[in-house]
Amino acid sequence: IEGKNLLNSLLNPDFSKIEFPDFSDKKLATRDTNHVILNEIAKKLPGFIGGSADLAPSNKTELKGMGDFPNGKNIHYGIREHAMAAINNGIARYGFFLPFSATFFIFSDYLKPSARIAALMGIKHFFVFTHDSIGVGEDGPTHQPIEQLSTFRAMPNFYTFRPADGNENAASWQVALNLNAPSAFVLSRQGLDPLAKGEFGEVGNGAYLLSSAKEAKITFIASGSEVSLCVKAAALLAEQGIGANIVSAPCFDLLCEQPAEYVARILDKNTTIIAVEAATGYEWYKFADAVYGMNSFGASGKANELFDHFGFTPQKLANFASELI
Repeated sequence: IEGKNLLNSLLNPDFSKIEFPDFSDKKLATRDTNHVILNEIAKKLPGFIGGSADLAPSNKTELKGMGDFPNGKNIHYGIREHAMAAINNGIARYGFFLPFSATFFIFSDYLKPSARIAALMGIKHFFVFTHDSIGVGEDGPTHQPIEQLSTFRAMPNFYTFRPADGNENAASWQVALNLNAPSAFVLSRQGLDPLAKGEFGEVGNGAYLLSSAKEAKITFIASGSEVSLCVKAAALLAEQGIGANIVSAPCFDLLCEQPAEYVARILDKNTTIIAVEAATGYEWYKFADAVYGMNSFGASGKANELFDHFGFTPQKLANFASELI
């Protein structure tokens, strides 16, 4: 009977059994919340396996107490990003298993061909990309992703999630597990304030209205760490009598699939729509009037110093927004 139950769990994984934690009580990096989520998923899904390209301690992807391959769930791929993703494509295509591949987001360039093949095949392959922006800090521009978000979002049949906090992170996994396509989780190294609603249905739409202002003149739309930046900038604008709506957009790809009526409901065309992201952000012109992003490579320095240097502070964003109206 035990073997029969295991086979049934592999053939028909029950995602409803997963107990996603609540992360509303403290400031955490999404790579840390993701570690908790991965372990909860692995406890409930026998076929959930994977590992990192020699970066498990930094990616926070170790499945605790679940052993190492070939007898356990943790696979150690070594410094072989492309091979890791190709191996996991094969595992996913074979069936029974739900694999994940992890590395720094900047190193996603090394596995891009395998990610593209995953999208072509339409398989459930989960990519965990940590150290998502200039927030990486002292490692400098060689390790700071700039254009990577745009390139993954441009890939057909591939869903890229960049959650604003732990609750959005958990809700993003709920959505991704039910997609018949590969997906990526782009996660922060630095702690993020808990602020998002993180409700399954809203994240499933790709973006949702986090907060609205009376007689708003501006709508901020952002993902990841920049959502909390927009919240703080909106508070400064409110002191000037300028109302700002805030839209959290954990998955640009899902937002693009929504009907025009939904997009119009969360992105008020009577306001100036500003997309905010510590990345190139060209894709946001599909929805936004202006993009507040990166137009150069990063630099070496502490994360807070870099965010200040490149203009990602509440005051600088508020100044930019007020000049547009």
